[in-house]
Amino acid sequence: MAKRYTRKEVVARLREQIDKGIPLFMPNCGCGLTAKLQEEGGSDLICVSPTSWWRMKGCGSLSAFLPYCDCNQIIRDLAPEVLANVEEAPVVSLSGPHNPLLPHDKLLDEIWEMGLSGINPMMAHLYDPPFNEQIEKIGMGFTNEVEITKLARKREMFTFCYAYTPEDAKIFAQAGADVVAGHVGTTQGGKIGAITKLTLEQACERTQEIFDAARAENPDVILFSHGGPIVTADDAAVVFRQTSADGFVGGSAAERLPIEVAVLEATQSYKEYRR
Repeated sequence: MAKRYTRKEVVARLREQIDKGIPLFMPNCGCGLTAKLQEEGGSDLICVSPTSWWRMKGCGSLSAFLPYCDCNQIIRDLAPEVLANVEEAPVVSLSGPHNPLLPHDKLLDEIWEMGLSGINPMMAHLYDPPFNEQIEKIGMGFTNEVEITKLARKREMFTFCYAYTPEDAKIFAQAGADVVAGHVGTTQGGKIGAITKLTLEQACERTQEIFDAARAENPDVILFSHGGPIVTADDAAVVFRQTSADGFVGGSAAERLPIEVAVLEATQSYKEYRR
């Protein structure tokens, strides 16, 4: 059964790896078996994720951002399965703080009581600006991610925040986020991957702009890269070497794409032998 850690304990674990020059890795997780294998492979953190839950159903990541589910209910249902298969790695959740009927205090209480060590707020900025402006106006936008980050920090809960722009990064760093992750779009590739127009070089440039803004506010903030054309370990290594990244967070790259390749190859191999 997974252990629950305070933010200081999680940060200390991550700092130990950073000080050794070892890149950090946090995969998203959509089932217990994946969690078991992710920890065995050396993951520093594991994120229980509604996007992963949808990917494991054969649908794309963006399914979690359409009105077909309660992302927090998915966490309530999925977290016990993941926690039961993890022993040492801190487990956090990609949870939605935008629901006006679910106070931030109550959401954090739920996360902590489940045995999770922190929150990775769902990202309103994944939506385009016109929609963002409207949900912000009615109190369901990005501001909630900032507010819950501040509250989690006061509670000594670990926080991992996605920033789409340097301004996002600045705001999260000011709010006390332990990790700021540069998000350059939904991951491309595979059967249900997204479309991206960014090259890997452009992703590095945009990611570093986000990192610079975060570090200008808090020199100690931990930095992760994510998304777009950053798909393989080799891609993540390029970003690690060309930017200030301390590590990489993998969604599709850490679960869906490896499963697609392994299951396809295994299935094909059973059709290759002959009498």
